[in-house]
Amino acid sequence: MLKKYITEHKLQFVGKAWEIRYALRQEKKLQGGNIPLTQLLSQAKSQAGS
Repeated sequence: MLKKYITEHKLQFVGKAWEIRYALRQEKKLQGGNIPLTQLLSQAKSQAGS
């Protein structure tokens, strides 16, 4: 079971490797599919702050 923790300073996925890869692919798809991982993580960081 995948768990996702978003704090002001970090994004942490806890689960099996395939679950984490799948979750990252899903997040990228939601953002248009052609987004770099660093940009995706910075967006998650800004959402956690608000």
